[in-house]
Amino acid sequence: MNERRQPGAVKRFVWVSALGLLPLAAIHAGATTVGEIAKNPAAFDQKTVVVSGTATSVTHRTSWRGNPYTTFHVADQGQSVKVFRFGTPTIKDDESVDVRGVFQRVKHVGQYTF
Repeated sequence: MNERRQPGAVKRFVWVSALGLLPLAAIHAGATTVGEIAKNPAAFDQKTVVVSGTATSVTHRTSWRGNPYTTFHVADQGQSVKVFRFGTPTIKDDESVDVRGVFQRVKHVGQYTF
């Protein structure tokens, strides 16, 4: 059962480049939890992960080059991971999501570090 997270919930921010959102019922080998990643991010760095939780802080934007992208957090049990995905998936705050992507502790894009 997914619990609704309060805005003040403790969160640890990490970066996941999403390969795509999965159907809610999808179950994949290698699935992990948001808490396991937050507890030991070095163990998951540059590895493909599958996490489930509640989407929060969903934002759809367009880069200065005109590429649409979306960022949001997948929250579960007081922890969260940040997700970046090109495009504009149809998700909203407080929806249950499963995300598969490559986890990156630190993301470098040009002169920027995330």
